[in-house]
Amino acid sequence: MATDDGSVHAHLDRLRRERGLLTPTELLELAEYGVAVLDPFSVIVSRRVKLGPDNVLYPGVVIECDERSRCAVGPGNVLHGGTRITAVDGGSVTIGARSEFGGGTRISAGAHESIEIGDEVRLMGGASVTGDSLLGDGSQILGGISAHSVELAAGRPHGYPDPDGRGGVIEGYGRATGAVVPTGDQIFNIGYEIGHTTTDRQRSYHPEAPRLGPGPTLERLTAEHAGAVLAFEQENRDFFADSVPDRGDEYFTPDGFAERHRALLAEQAEGRCHFHVVLNGYGRVIGRVNLVDVADGGAELGYRVAEADTRQGVARVAVEQVCRLAATRYGLTSLTAVTAEDNEASRALLARTGFIATGRRSAGGEPGLVHRRMLRAARFEGPGPGESRGA
Repeated sequence: MATDDGSVHAHLDRLRRERGLLTPTELLELAEYGVAVLDPFSVIVSRRVKLGPDNVLYPGVVIECDERSRCAVGPGNVLHGGTRITAVDGGSVTIGARSEFGGGTRISAGAHESIEIGDEVRLMGGASVTGDSLLGDGSQILGGISAHSVELAAGRPHGYPDPDGRGGVIEGYGRATGAVVPTGDQIFNIGYEIGHTTTDRQRSYHPEAPRLGPGPTLERLTAEHAGAVLAFEQENRDFFADSVPDRGDEYFTPDGFAERHRALLAEQAEGRCHFHVVLNGYGRVIGRVNLVDVADGGAELGYRVAEADTRQGVARVAVEQVCRLAATRYGLTSLTAVTAEDNEASRALLARTGFIATGRRSAGGEPGLVHRRMLRAARFEGPGPGESRGA
């Protein structure tokens, strides 16, 4: 048994080399590249790991990669004590730049699995990631979440003041399998199994946060919008049901929604309706605005906006944009809209966008008011939203 420091170090170096690991001396020499290994005796790094400059490795960090696997850690990351990253049996782990991994973080890719982690990601509070997973720029897993085969959309980092632009988040504790979280969304999990589930808007937890992205825009409805529109309707189902009749459970199933979406596109192709989605500055569907029952130069206007985006001027911008399209793109000369008599917000919005109350009509079984706006004839301004010349 070794009895002096020289023999101990030599014995330790030999053990690490035999296992394909960097020796403590070699770990210290990484300082030449800006890599700070705070305790080279407790830190384990495989020789096959590609480690970028300016990383900080706290005591107890382990990064293992066997001869059939791939592991690359970009520059400027902070790995706190007890972080363990493993790629074995042909697995792959790729980490971008300037991310932070809290104490006890586990990232493990097995046979034929790939884990990709973008820039400025945060894994904190004992989070773990396994399976084929994609964590986009700015995304976060916070707390004791065991994430398997998840996809968190890219966005701005957690400190960005506009939550609509931040990367996807899973927070809490429990197991998340197959979860998909869009930009600006989050899942808050408390001790249960989650999979494909409806997400919450991060803005709902920060309602007073600024909106820094460009203003809302319209796109003409296409088949590619189906998934985003279904998510929008599912997320806001209870909110919409407070003011208009619910669409029924069948509508919110994948098959039921797909059938309805195809029917809408068929109506639009025939020129009987014009459907649009409202996108925020980060490309997320936050509303719908439609022109239905097109006939004799007129159509009826309908719109709905996500709960988190009400009282933000979204509906007004959308209505003004669709009025311009109605005249310049669709050749319409008038629009009507029907509101419940007690819906003061919609009545005020229509008044601000040039509509005048002209009569009464039932709205969802309740007494309603008919509003009308005449449109100025205007020359063609170019392709409509989501279209190209010659389309």
